[in-house]
Amino acid sequence: MDNKIIDKFLKFIEKDVVPTIKKDFKWLGKAITKDLEKLTKDKKQSKKKKNKSQQ
Repeated sequence: MDNKIIDKFLKFIEKDVVPTIKKDFKWLGKAITKDLEKLTKDKKQSKKKKNKSQQ
């Protein structure tokens, strides 16, 4: 009896919970990538400005 309950619970998690978590991680990954790209661009631009001002 306990195995049936556990199996049902695991199937529920696999069917309903896992896809939602995957979507959240995909969204989080995209957000982090965008932020890192933005920070990288900002650093490159600030270095260029410093080099121009020193010349």
